[in-house]
Amino acid sequence: MKKVERNLKLIEWIQITQSMIFVASVLVPYFQFRGLEFSEILLLQSIFAIASMVLEFPSGYLSDKFGRKKTLNIAYFALCLAVFIFYMGSSFAILAFAELTFALGYSLVSGTVSALLYESLEELKRVDEYSKILGANTHKALLTVALSGIVGGVIAHFISLRVTVALTLIAFSVSFVLSFILVEVKEIKKRGISDDIKDFKSIVSNSELIYIATFVSMIFAFNQVSFWYYQPYFKAVGVELFYFGFIFASFQMVASIGSKYAHKVQNKFTSVEIFKFIAVMIVISLFGMGWSFSLFGLAFVYLQQLVRGFFFVLVDSYMQKYASSELRASTLSFITLAKKLAFGINLLFFAQLAKIVTLQNSLYLMGIILLLLSWLFFILTRIKQ
Repeated sequence: MKKVERNLKLIEWIQITQSMIFVASVLVPYFQFRGLEFSEILLLQSIFAIASMVLEFPSGYLSDKFGRKKTLNIAYFALCLAVFIFYMGSSFAILAFAELTFALGYSLVSGTVSALLYESLEELKRVDEYSKILGANTHKALLTVALSGIVGGVIAHFISLRVTVALTLIAFSVSFVLSFILVEVKEIKKRGISDDIKDFKSIVSNSELIYIATFVSMIFAFNQVSFWYYQPYFKAVGVELFYFGFIFASFQMVASIGSKYAHKVQNKFTSVEIFKFIAVMIVISLFGMGWSFSLFGLAFVYLQQLVRGFFFVLVDSYMQKYASSELRASTLSFITLAKKLAFGINLLFFAQLAKIVTLQNSLYLMGIILLLLSWLFFILTRIKQ
């Protein structure tokens, strides 16, 4: 039992060290330093997005079939290898291979860490603490992302862009080492394909999961698309480029507050009330950004970040509750795949819309569309607590 309890602290530190991506705040300048054109940088991100989407569900299945610990061992090795290639490589082809390797590691981590945390608490008979512990871990991880971004920017400016990649590799290496100390909680049962197919059918036919997947995908799609409007918005309202990194760091800090207190929100309100609140707050933030269109409009962006913080924790908690015990990671990956697919479709739509609609009107349209979709969702579905 003590070994299982050790997982809680190890997972906390793994989530912190994997969040030390010092190169994140200067990734575009780093790729340009490596000789890539901006169009090539965007293509690299497209390669990553497509690869992570394709690998999402299979990676969850592998986690369920071969165990959480082995999956995380492979995942963090892949992430370390990818960052090492980023450090050494310079050609587009080599960096594209690094993106594919990073997508593999990222997809294997997705769902596996939270599944292991949930199963460890289940073994310790403390599963009711899941949202509280996940929220605390997410709070620390987001703060780490913020601070790493600031440190990375300073190091890139005063020392070298390559040093930010080297530090990221060191941080990921720590996650890799810690993954070997984890304890496997769930016994891996030998199952036939027919058993897995039966469980897969139960996943896609679970009405609660479908409702959650639909709502999560809808909110995630609009929240992520609006993210790509932030920098143009900053520029339009007069924020100088120097402050961009600090603003993004502050976003992570605000989101971390939301994640830290998510469990208190969950204990006080029903899932229906929480989902309605999330939808309303995101709609208000989009309308607010368009309505003010000034430095004051940043307040509505911070509102969006606060909601983002507890949204992740609460939704993960609901998913764990209805996930198949035999295919827990697969279930979580199913939700993530739905989120990425909705985001891709939404991004494509607004990318075309941006050619004919102003930034301000795009924000209004985003708010109107999300308002209508949310209204339809709550009219046509009934989410149980």
